[in-house]
Amino acid sequence: MDLDLLVPPGDWEKAGEALAELGYQPAVVETDLPRHRRLHASEWTRERDRVSVDLHRTISGVQVTDEEVWSAFAEGGQTELVAGEQVVLTRPAALALIVTLHAAQHGAEKEKPLDDLGRALLRLDAATWSDAAALARRLGAVATFSAGLRLLPAGVELADRLELPQALPVDVALRASAAPKLALGFEWLSRTPGLRAKMALIVLALAPPPGALRAWRPLARQGRLGLVGAYLSHPFWLARYAVPSLRAFLRARKTAA
Repeated sequence: MDLDLLVPPGDWEKAGEALAELGYQPAVVETDLPRHRRLHASEWTRERDRVSVDLHRTISGVQVTDEEVWSAFAEGGQTELVAGEQVVLTRPAALALIVTLHAAQHGAEKEKPLDDLGRALLRLDAATWSDAAALARRLGAVATFSAGLRLLPAGVELADRLELPQALPVDVALRASAAPKLALGFEWLSRTPGLRAKMALIVLALAPPPGALRAWRPLARQGRLGLVGAYLSHPFWLARYAVPSLRAFLRARKTAA
């Protein structure tokens, strides 16, 4: 279905150029996202086979610089032969952290990340999980790491043994609970300082530029007709998700760390 590829920050543009040479195009261009939060990865797709590459410069859930992320995940990398090429893969503790953060990012309703996490919990030993927790602390990802583990019963037990927090920041709790689509938007609005900046964010949500709409709505990525359809349906999309999203945000804020 797709490939997640983490590259050194200095190679970000070169990696994009290489993907373009292979026939890939970015689904969203960041220069088309005014006032938008920075994306942790850029999705590249190829029309002829529908395979996508998520080009990462960081990992969702971490709170440090791109350089620190690369340094942490590159340490102790293991070289493996993949499709005839030597590829550097992360060490087991880093893999455990990535799998857990991925589950936390997509939440309780997405099956594959939870399946991956379940396999990791079965196959990786206690020492590896302890190292993964230490790596989460280094990267400022403890809350997200805890949220991901607590999505499965075996992970709850492990999180308690590792003394990971139960109370979570609002954004982490919303992602892990697979909250409605606009809930993170309300969280973003609540943390935006100043009335003028808040109003600009509201305008962005009500009348998004094409790049922002492509980032939010898969329909908008389906060519010109898909973008037109996304704009025509946008008011109804907002109306559908506004109230349940606000409720989810308020619930998460009540129990936030």
